[in-house]
Parts: sequence; structure tokens; C-alpha cells
Amino acid sequence: MRQFPRCSFGLCWAGLAVVTALVLHGGGVLYAESDTPPAQLTLNRAAFVDRYLEVAAEIDSSLADELRSMCQLDPNRFAKVLRQLGPVLGELVDLKESDPELFWRKIRELHLEATIEPLAASIRVARARGDAPDPAIEAEFRALVEAQIAATLSTQQLYLDRMRSELEVAETELARQADDFGNEVQQRMKWLLVR
Repeated sequence: MRQFPRCSFGLCWAGLAVVTALVLHGGGVLYAESDTPPAQLTLNRAAFVDRYLEVAAEIDSSLADELRSMCQLDPNRFAKVLRQLGPVLGELVDLKESDPELFWRKIRELHLEATIEPLAASIRVARARGDAPDPAIEAEFRALVEAQIAATLSTQQLYLDRMRSELEVAETELARQADDFGNEVQQRMKWLLVR
């Protein structure tokens, strides 16, 4: 099972949310020029792109549709956008294959974030105009933030449970090696002499 550092993963999620928002709502913000001609997709590269697009579709179907269209119509721009989204989507692609449960938890957190942000913006705009925000929107906003925090805490608990399990396995292995110290020394010496 692949483990991701908690702090960098959190930054990646924040980065993904920002880049996704730029792609979906910023229009031409991510346009880029390139002097290199479009490359022919090899089978490996096509499979790689398909896996990224599958994960993008899980995050937001309109994002995936835009990326698919861009891949066909403007491969150079698609390559630039993929490089920007690549590290975070790459972690999600790996996570989908190595730990589906954690993958779906992360997708749920992203969906909650995408639902919360427009509500927060609506409340901020109302307050900036001096209006009282719609009570129904505020209630929905609060419920979604509660759901988001609960989902995050649940995912953190899952991480901790898995770390504890891995720690128990590591401690058991260390104890085994310490109990069998003489044999460990012999095995290491043998390996060093025959390699």
C-alpha cells in the first residue's frame, strides 16, 4: 500500500481545487503556446491519459469533458494543462489502483469542497452588499461544512489506524530480527560475500 505524506497531500488537494477551478471557471487562464508539433499518442501514453481522464471524470465530469476535447483539438494546450494537473491527478490515479477506499474518500472530499465554495461565495457577496444571507443557504453551507469536516476526520482516523497497523508489523519484524541476531549477521555476511 502506497503511503502519501499528510502535509503534502493536503497541499496537493488545495492545489487541485485551485487548478480545477481555473480550468472550469477561468476560461483561457491555462492557455499556453508551444512550438513543438503535436506528438502521436503511443498506446502507453494513451492508456496513461485515459487513466487521468477517468479520475478527472470522478472529480468533475465537465472537467473531464473539457480535457477530452482539449486532448483532441489542442494537444499542445492539453499537454500543458496535464503537466499542471499531473502531480495531483497522478497521486489520485495511483490511489485509485492501490487503495480504492481512500480514493473514494478523497473524491467525496473534493465534491464537498466544490459544493461548498459557491455557497461560501454567495454568502460573502450578500454580506459585502450589506444584505443578510439567505437562511436556507447558510443552513446548507453549515451542513456541508460539517459533512466536510466529518469526512476529513474520518479519513485521518483511517490513516492513523493504518499507521498503527504498519507500526505493529514493523515492531514485530524488529523483535524477530533482534531475537535471531546471530542468524541475521550470518545472512548479511553471506550476502556481502557473494554479491
